[in-house]
Amino acid sequence: MDLDKLFGNSSVKGVFCKQTIRYVHKDSRNGIKDPVIGEGMHGVIGGLSSLLVFPYKAYFKNEGGTRSELERTVKVYQMESFSWLWSRQARKLINESMGTFLSLQAAVKEAGPNNCKPLLVKKCREYRSMIQACVEDQGMPLEPSEDQEELLASGQLLYKMELILSLIEILFIDTKPGGLVMGQLVVWIRSHFTQCMDKKCEALESDHPHQHPAYWEAVYGSVLQGRMEDVRQMLANHPGSDTDPFLSMDELLRKMPVYQVYGGVSVAEFTVRWQHWQSECERRLQEGHFTTCHQLQMICKILCGDQQTINSLSDLMDTWYHLMVSTLLFTCPTVKLFRLHSAAQDAIAFTGGEQRLTPLDNVLLAAMEADSHQVIRECQQVLDNTWFTAHLTDLLCHTMGQKADQKFLTELRESLLLDYADVLVGHSSLWQIGIMYLDHCGPPGIAMSQVVLQRLPLTDDSYAHKIIQLASDRNFDIVVVGVCRVMGRRALSQGRLGSAIWWGVRSRDAAFTSHLAHQILHKYVAEGKFESSPLLDHLGPAMLLSDTLTFLGKYREFHMLYQDGNFQEAATLLVSLISSKLAPEYFWPVLLLDAFPLLKSEEPVISAEQTYELMYCLHNLHNHFSKRGRESLLESEAASFAFVEKEREIRRALSNNLARAIIHEGSVES
Repeated sequence: MDLDKLFGNSSVKGVFCKQTIRYVHKDSRNGIKDPVIGEGMHGVIGGLSSLLVFPYKAYFKNEGGTRSELERTVKVYQMESFSWLWSRQARKLINESMGTFLSLQAAVKEAGPNNCKPLLVKKCREYRSMIQACVEDQGMPLEPSEDQEELLASGQLLYKMELILSLIEILFIDTKPGGLVMGQLVVWIRSHFTQCMDKKCEALESDHPHQHPAYWEAVYGSVLQGRMEDVRQMLANHPGSDTDPFLSMDELLRKMPVYQVYGGVSVAEFTVRWQHWQSECERRLQEGHFTTCHQLQMICKILCGDQQTINSLSDLMDTWYHLMVSTLLFTCPTVKLFRLHSAAQDAIAFTGGEQRLTPLDNVLLAAMEADSHQVIRECQQVLDNTWFTAHLTDLLCHTMGQKADQKFLTELRESLLLDYADVLVGHSSLWQIGIMYLDHCGPPGIAMSQVVLQRLPLTDDSYAHKIIQLASDRNFDIVVVGVCRVMGRRALSQGRLGSAIWWGVRSRDAAFTSHLAHQILHKYVAEGKFESSPLLDHLGPAMLLSDTLTFLGKYREFHMLYQDGNFQEAATLLVSLISSKLAPEYFWPVLLLDAFPLLKSEEPVISAEQTYELMYCLHNLHNHFSKRGRESLLESEAASFAFVEKEREIRRALSNNLARAIIHEGSVES
């Protein structure tokens, strides 16, 4: 199987590294010339977003028709998910849009679904401004890993995203009273088709603007976009600007009515004004006011809404939707949303029909048909990333999700957000952002967050703390326990007992913490000092996790009391530790050795009853020691000998302390 040929001519992206492996068979031969037969292809999951692919088995076919395993070197392909989202521009977009997304969810929840239109418009424009900022970054110097063609493709993708989102804002989110859309569509065309402004600047910067090849093209383009002030400025730079034709045209351009949604003029009143103005344009055209200047006559025909004239200038309008808006501007300036589809069909028919439509055109056409489901479907085919469809569907869901016929948006939103988050959590530095999005994906998102946090590699303590914090915020107790167990065992294998017991306490694993407490006690017996004393000083209620840990915490408390000179309290605590039998058997001699200096204090700090407890412990320890031998008593030979050498002294000290305690207690009672 020729994997180079298989992947080399395909559209699969992300073959980042190759390794080699060797299949070795028992009877290898040199100079094999038999044809190689590959049986199938094998794949192994290599991580959250990678797949290792290689031939499953390879044979050579000999002359007898039998097959033998082939010894040869084959390539292993690591297939990793590749997306435009990993580019420099997209990373900036991902990081900034997360804040807008989270604030939108919180604000919609607070304001309610029926009072969030201004908020949605604001957030939509924030998304657009982020995309535009990424477009501006295209002019920055290339990084070593970037390719000029990829950068160009990235710029085209960003342009499409902003173009679609701005139209969605007009037609779905920022809808105006009565469904009037012309003013917004004109602004939309002006912001995305600026060729006429570029030509205007070129012409006006020349010595003789009216003689510049782009002069009249700039004038026509500005008229078709409703830029009447720019047209008047251009005509004012013509040598004939003070003649009657130019003055007449300037007057018509100046008086052209423009409908303002909140301008205080009703649609009916504006329609009357528009008809009166257009009638004036037709009258002057018929009376021959512009016969001496063919270009002014063309402008007047545009103002009159002459379809043939507008169509003749289609070369100045790059797309069918530019042609549609320019046509409606002079033929039906009060067009409403529900009539856009028929106007779009007329423009498409003139520019070559539906067979010439691009995927981007299909998205815009679906938006003009007010078909939100089709818009999302087409966007998934046009745009090479899940960022746009996820955020677009989220906006549409909050805008239209309460309508009976748009309930599907809620489920679709959740699905697309899951897809987007799935891409992010597979990236080494974006997985936290993915977790934030999963929080807003309902039960599937919660389940996926838990799985992702469980599978993240625990590279160091800080990374583990980060995962634990995220899991704790979401009440994923099983994730917290799992991470703590792994980190605790890793710390134990590295000999860091203090860190290990902290992880054990955090995981609330009684068996593991008990084992660690024994390790610390053994080390104390061998070395005479505690591992990570500050941690043991602040165990608090966590010491109740296991008996051994409880003993360890209380024994450390005994040392603190002794060091501070509180001998009475220290003696009481020590005797209680012995009598409660919390201490493991191998640690009994250590406790009796700790009691020895207290027994020899000037004033008796151990009562007669407590002395009896110590005598009983010594008696049991002596019997146990006699039956099993020294090796079973303590692992440390030095500690064993220390106890054996001082056993008689401890007995004598116990007897003396008992006598003193009885006399002292009798004197106090008397």
